[in-house]
Amino acid sequence: MEYVAPVSTQPWGAACLILALAIFSFVLYRAYFHPLARIPGPPSARFSGSWRNARYWRGTWHEDILELHRKYGRVVRIGPNEVAVVDGTTAKRLYGPGTTSVKARWYSTWDPPFASASFAERDKQHHAFLRKRASAAYAMSSILKYEPYMQESLDEVLQKFKKYAGKQIDLAEWINAFAYDVVGQLGFGEAFGHVKGETDVMDLRKTIFEGANLQACMGYFVVGFGEHYWGQMRVFTNGVTAMLLKLVGAPIPLAKFDSWGTKRIKARMASADSDEWVRDDMLSHFSRMKKADGSHAEFEEVLVEALQLVGAGADTVSTAMRTCVLAICKHAEVYARLQKEIDDFYVANNLSGGISYRETQSLPYLVAVCKEAMRLFPSIVFQLPRYAPDGGLYIDGKHIPAGYEVGISPLAQNHDTAIWGEDAGEFKPERWLESEERSRYLSSFDLTFGGHGPRMCVGRNIALVEVHKFIAQLFHHFDVQVCDMERPWRIKSFWFAYQHDFQCVLTPRERFAL
Repeated sequence: MEYVAPVSTQPWGAACLILALAIFSFVLYRAYFHPLARIPGPPSARFSGSWRNARYWRGTWHEDILELHRKYGRVVRIGPNEVAVVDGTTAKRLYGPGTTSVKARWYSTWDPPFASASFAERDKQHHAFLRKRASAAYAMSSILKYEPYMQESLDEVLQKFKKYAGKQIDLAEWINAFAYDVVGQLGFGEAFGHVKGETDVMDLRKTIFEGANLQACMGYFVVGFGEHYWGQMRVFTNGVTAMLLKLVGAPIPLAKFDSWGTKRIKARMASADSDEWVRDDMLSHFSRMKKADGSHAEFEEVLVEALQLVGAGADTVSTAMRTCVLAICKHAEVYARLQKEIDDFYVANNLSGGISYRETQSLPYLVAVCKEAMRLFPSIVFQLPRYAPDGGLYIDGKHIPAGYEVGISPLAQNHDTAIWGEDAGEFKPERWLESEERSRYLSSFDLTFGGHGPRMCVGRNIALVEVHKFIAQLFHHFDVQVCDMERPWRIKSFWFAYQHDFQCVLTPRERFAL
């Protein structure tokens, strides 16, 4: 019989020992010797981003981030190389004018494959160029020129409220439909038809909701190494995936909308240089944009701007309007005072139809109510991740070295007692009416629109006009009753905070009925 020598286990044993030592050293380093080791936070967050990712995916960050800061303080380690902060001075350094901090890699998940988007652009110079060439379309003077288009969609949704008066409706859905129709009016030349058709046209709202959720969460799943990677979302947005979807008969996300939007934009671009009349809206501005060399922008560049408008001006504004409605309905004294201010203005100025945005700014309590509601629950609740600038950051005696990720949640910052006082978590519109100086001070720390200066949300002016007009006209023409004040809605937060199932009954006010 042939002799078979026993297999030596020594090489395998040595390999296992080396692996065990490597793992032990890795854990030991991240727990005790890492530059962020002294910063408190959930224990598992020291070793992996899975703690943060799990909470992002389950859609509870609006609760998690407030609890984190309550438990661990103003500076919290939420990942091996990432810190969550609540601090007014740091907010200005990260998001204010002249900031030297750079957007973290998370934003690259949102970068379209065919053209640059200012939201996702991390290069400061190119971002400045993209913002500048589109800024005139988002300026308040321009938005006020487009206000009749907003009023047209607002009149339509108010008529629907009249149609379903006295019946229980999901106000969250109706508000979302209205907001999408407005961005259709501004960015695509006509309303999408969500309100008129009483449906989610082309499944647009559902698809964007699901797509935005996926993109927000995919930002921490890296495909590639370091700064050299080809984008996590390409796993889903590539030709192979599209082919497989077609083979199994599954719908391709946004296919109908892409086709519809492409036709609208190409037709507008074709008429941009002609003598024929062109509707004056944001799409007309996008169609006239230039490249850095002075040549006409490509179709893809115009498409990206129109799509950014949907992202900046639909779901974010929906969240703001719902937030204002609930805050008003939860506080009887606020409800009564606000409604009286609106009614008195209508009577004094002999108004019968829509109220303009400029007119709403003559209603100080309305302005304060909207500011306070949006402060307490801003549309964006995720972190706004940046790399710490040269020299790092010192916050509450803790050092965050340059190059490490640091971010602030607008929700958490807007609840900071150091800025807003011990009643930071309370709905108190009067805080904005104490004095102009106090109001300016608070506004300088308010992260409702994601910062100040060049990184502020481009849709800010759209939101301000739309929210004030909607709230003023809704509460002038209707009494609003929330069906379940204990559990008024369900919230899922994926970058934006989405309120679902907001059941209400609207009753026409006899004196001011439509």
